[in-house]
Amino acid sequence: MFAVRVVSTLQDFDTLAKRWNGLLGATASDNVFLTWEWLYTWAKHYLGGNRLWIVLVYKGEQLVGIAPFYIRNMMDGLVKVREMRFLGTEEVCSSYLDFIVHERHKKAALHRIYRHLHEEAEGLWDVLTMSEIPAESSSIDFWDGFIQETGRVMEVAGTTGCPVIDLPTRLEDFLASLSGNDRYNLQRKRKCLEQAGQVAYERASSSADVEKAMELLVRLHQMRWEQKGAGGVFRSQRYLMFHTEIAQVFAEKGWVQLDFLRLNGEPIAGIYGYGYNGRYSFYLPGFNPTIVPKASPGMLLLFHCIEEAIHEGYQEFDLLQGATGYKMAWANGLRRSLTLRYYNKHLRAAAVKLLESGRAVVKVLVR
Repeated sequence: MFAVRVVSTLQDFDTLAKRWNGLLGATASDNVFLTWEWLYTWAKHYLGGNRLWIVLVYKGEQLVGIAPFYIRNMMDGLVKVREMRFLGTEEVCSSYLDFIVHERHKKAALHRIYRHLHEEAEGLWDVLTMSEIPAESSSIDFWDGFIQETGRVMEVAGTTGCPVIDLPTRLEDFLASLSGNDRYNLQRKRKCLEQAGQVAYERASSSADVEKAMELLVRLHQMRWEQKGAGGVFRSQRYLMFHTEIAQVFAEKGWVQLDFLRLNGEPIAGIYGYGYNGRYSFYLPGFNPTIVPKASPGMLLLFHCIEEAIHEGYQEFDLLQGATGYKMAWANGLRRSLTLRYYNKHLRAAAVKLLESGRAVVKVLVR
């Protein structure tokens, strides 16, 4: 009933936009990091010499499933490892990656993808790593069931947590959800900033404004980290080029939001985020650490973004990866994701598994 087609070139990937996003919108996995725009742009900048391997599943003429994979070669000690991974991994920190499968056909379509990996594509990979799958995704249960049928085991290689705020319809209700101490500190910092001069908030979201806004955001972000003696994420030229392009791509879709806080006309804080499918995603902040640090301009701008999200009708404000203190202070939920790994059934994969098991034993002995 289900046929498979593999997309292995960027040229073919380029033709999938409408069908990709159409299917994504019909799934429970729908989020900005699984859109064609995000993953295609990622592939343009990060695929390099690695092998694109997107598995499409059809029922008749209908596209019902996508496994957005690529295969990278790496060395594990003296062993060359061919690792199959989700697109969107590495340094860009995509969240909520998953298979994109129509709910009505999910188990059958996933099983067809599983068969493809162990039949037609069996000789292409040694390790399968599925990064950042939401812990509540049914993909995990179905995939684990397929593996157990063959007597194999899927390992949890890592976990992450994304603090989230389920937004009320009124700002007053959000403020009431904060502790008295948090409300007091917010008011105190706001007064401190207002005493320093004229305060103004602004947003760039149109294609015409995004290029300059991204340059400003990058400068503020790097300013913060350079003071700490680190380079900031934009020291990676590939990371910078990816976000310069994806911000423009998202601007054309109405998905990007770049917010700034100015004091006496000078930008002192910025936030780079995405608005998609009722969810605001807080991706990256930046601020000048030398101007009114007691007022915490970055926190004031974050509160302003939450306020705007409530007014614009978003249901959720996602603070994304990292359960840091300032995020957890305002969050009312934590969404967990898993990184899962398992090994193919040939000798090379067995060698990799043996090496990794040996390392685990050494760590235990050292402790």
